Amino acid sequence: MSWKNDSLDRLFAPKSIAVIGASDKPEKLGALALLALNTYKGNVYPINPRLKMIGDLKCYPRIQDVDDRVDMAMIAVGPQHVMPAISDCAEANIGGAIVFSAGFKELGGIGIEHQKKLRKIVDDAHIAVIGPNCLGAGNPKIGMNATFFPHPVPMKGGTVAMVSQSGGVTGLMLYRASDIGLGVSKFASVGNRVNIDFHDMLRYFRQDNETDVICLFIEGTEYGREMINEMSETSPKKPVIVFKVGKTPASRDAALSHTGSMAGNSELYSAAIKQAGGIEVAGVTEMVDSAYLLSTCSHRPKGNRVAIVTHTLGIALVAAQTLELNGAEMPAPSLETAKSIEALLNMPVEIPIKNPIDLLAQGWAQPSIFAEAFRMILKEDYDSIMIVFSPNYQEGIGGGMPIDKIVEASREVSKPIVSILSSPDSNKPPGYDILESAGIPFFSSPQRAAKALANMITLKNTLKQKSHVS
Repeated sequence: MSWKNDSLDRLFAPKSIAVIGASDKPEKLGALALLALNTYKGNVYPINPRLKMIGDLKCYPRIQDVDDRVDMAMIAVGPQHVMPAISDCAEANIGGAIVFSAGFKELGGIGIEHQKKLRKIVDDAHIAVIGPNCLGAGNPKIGMNATFFPHPVPMKGGTVAMVSQSGGVTGLMLYRASDIGLGVSKFASVGNRVNIDFHDMLRYFRQDNETDVICLFIEGTEYGREMINEMSETSPKKPVIVFKVGKTPASRDAALSHTGSMAGNSELYSAAIKQAGGIEVAGVTEMVDSAYLLSTCSHRPKGNRVAIVTHTLGIALVAAQTLELNGAEMPAPSLETAKSIEALLNMPVEIPIKNPIDLLAQGWAQPSIFAEAFRMILKEDYDSIMIVFSPNYQEGIGGGMPIDKIVEASREVSKPIVSILSSPDSNKPPGYDILESAGIPFFSSPQRAAKALANMITLKNTLKQKSHVS
């Protein structure tokens, strides 16, 4: 439905927001919703017939009384007041709405009937609704946090969209994104999905110029076929990363009572996601790592041949094992290149060059050796290159990674390059941001980097197979 995309445009990029149920009592949902909007750059209109002002903001009795075009309404009232509030929104011709309240489909019985009535109102009025029973939505680029949960960490704007049924998992996704420095285009906690489900979100973000990668946390959906069809349309244009729960008896039962979701057969879900060109992951961290790599890397691999260049073999072996266990191949470099790297090392005994390509202490203490070996490996028949290095944070005392030369050499090839710089997450090493700016993602963990790269390779292979089938 084209009206849904138009409505979602107004919801995700509003020039004005009304908070229905706004409150001056700090513990109330309506007060928290107002507080969460403290970084939003547009107009905010509190709606509460019992108050004249909330802080510096004028309060309005009803949304129809606002003398402005309201693009989006945040509805922070009890379930018994949602229907009148949404009817007011329809009369006021708002763009989209977020309904926080629980007490609908997840209850079964009468809750299902109430949600059907709610859907009739919003569909007739062409209002796209996030929720009910949700955390909300946001757009970091305009400082919009349309939730009832003020962010404890700053949100970085970027190109990755995040959609989750669970409000709690939405928070986890955003926190992990902040930890790794991943930029988010938009996010939504869709909850009970009254008229915006996963297939609607896929269709919307496929056409969103600000989104390059889409992440989905799925408990279940009654529109599985529609979701897979939209995923199939989307994945050749933008990667779709899926974390699906509800694969065990306890999680299936909990999903039904949580957001009224039919979890469905996990094997069928997995097969359908793969057939549609999506990447299925096993957790939120893997999802965010893969999204970071896909959104940062300038190129995609043509195949599954990977080389690792390092001076610290143990860390490189962790990455190599993870890659190979997930379908990557790690052939040795050509004999000519191997001999050239041996000569570069100039060791008193013969050191066979294999893959990972271990440059020993010389590769750490002499940046020129690391840079030249990297340049040689770039020219080999590899589809992806991984760099493993241990920076020592001291200028001029060895351990200096030749970042400028790596960036310069990487511009001569069209293949993904991933860096693993052994370092604490709390103190990223100097120069990591230069690598990121050049399209070379940085990881501190070899396993996480390798799994993300393996997912990128799997995505490429899946799309190849899909194009052959079609």
